[in-house]
Amino acid sequence: MDKNYFELEVRFDGKNYEKIFEVLYLSGIHNILETENSIVVYFSEKEKNNVDTVTRELLSKKLADKKTLILKMLVNQDWDRNWKKSIKPVFIKKEIIVYPSWLKKSVNKFKNRILIEIDPKMSFGTGHNETTQLVLELMCDFRDTEDKYALDYGCGTAVLAIAAVKQGIKKAVAIDIDEDSIENAREYLKINKAENKIRLYRKDIYQIKEKNFDVVYANILRNVIEKNLGNIYKKLKSGGKLFISGVLAEEDDKISVSLRKNNFRIVDKRYKSEWLGIFAVKE
Repeated sequence: MDKNYFELEVRFDGKNYEKIFEVLYLSGIHNILETENSIVVYFSEKEKNNVDTVTRELLSKKLADKKTLILKMLVNQDWDRNWKKSIKPVFIKKEIIVYPSWLKKSVNKFKNRILIEIDPKMSFGTGHNETTQLVLELMCDFRDTEDKYALDYGCGTAVLAIAAVKQGIKKAVAIDIDEDSIENAREYLKINKAENKIRLYRKDIYQIKEKNFDVVYANILRNVIEKNLGNIYKKLKSGGKLFISGVLAEEDDKISVSLRKNNFRIVDKRYKSEWLGIFAVKE
């Protein structure tokens, strides 16, 4: 049945990105879709009060203005159907395909590819945002068959851990402090038949006992990465690899200085839209 929906689009830049997400999460909103330069949230018609509250909060904190905050009422539209039509599979380096469940048949024709099924309902780790794509590309280009043990730090849907075990990692740990992320990750571990190789925790990095990882993947915000570079260093074995994103391109100098101060050698950097991906090695 066709319904009415509110579409709230907030265009971001390097200065307000983190704070916009903070407002949305504190408002109890987790069904966030991130495009190249904007954050999009959908509300049912019954959630008009919530729409007004979030809008006022973003405007009052000067995180958006009339030009960067766009609110539309989608009248008599089957939003779910229209939205699904807009989602395409993500192709990574002719090696990995991240696809939504409703396109499973269309990707089965690609032989000798790593297929990962993730529905883009959450903001992080769907494969449809640039930060996840950056890490997956780096994972393809710098894959080492000697690596057997990995940590997905701030795992979201656990797409990076799933990709890692499908690339040949024998065992992985995936952690996140967000309850919704853990529930989503648990679902996708089963769907992608990776639950036997990946241990999932709702914990922060300093709370887990596991260590001596060959690889750590960290697709989270820069301030979280910087605060925990010491913990990441301790969890990695000597010469261990670190793949990071969730960092804005304009934050390149800050994160690079932090990595070097914490005895990481930067091997490669990649840019996609406003985002930065880094591959570094523990010295």
